Amino acid sequence: MFSRPTTEQLLAGIAQELRTVVASEVQTETTKIMLQQIDQILMGCSRRAAHEIAWVHEEAEKIGALTGKPIGKPASLHLEDVLAWYHQVSSLLSDEVGAAFHSGDQGRIDAVKALLDARSAIEMQVLGALELVGRG
Repeated sequence: MFSRPTTEQLLAGIAQELRTVVASEVQTETTKIMLQQIDQILMGCSRRAAHEIAWVHEEAEKIGALTGKPIGKPASLHLEDVLAWYHQVSSLLSDEVGAAFHSGDQGRIDAVKALLDARSAIEMQVLGALELVGRG
């Protein structure tokens, strides 16, 4: 047992308990599917909790470098303030996407696409494991 567990550890621990203790007690297929979906969501939240603020800062730095514009910093490290700041920084990226495509400069377009691909890769770390359990 952890004396000072992180949010990541708490969520992963809950998911583990659901898999190893609760799952064996579940009788109906519908409930088993729901339990698998809950497990996937908990594990995604666990990964996100461990890295979200770092990912936001790393991407913001890349956006600042790409746009050549100052990104400032969040009012605090509280998640709400970091995400509000990230939203402002993301508007710089949005402007750059439009400007890059409008300019027709392939190097600029490629740089924007690379940054968007990196953003997508991070999102897939959280959401990529999400499978439509019992669907389809």
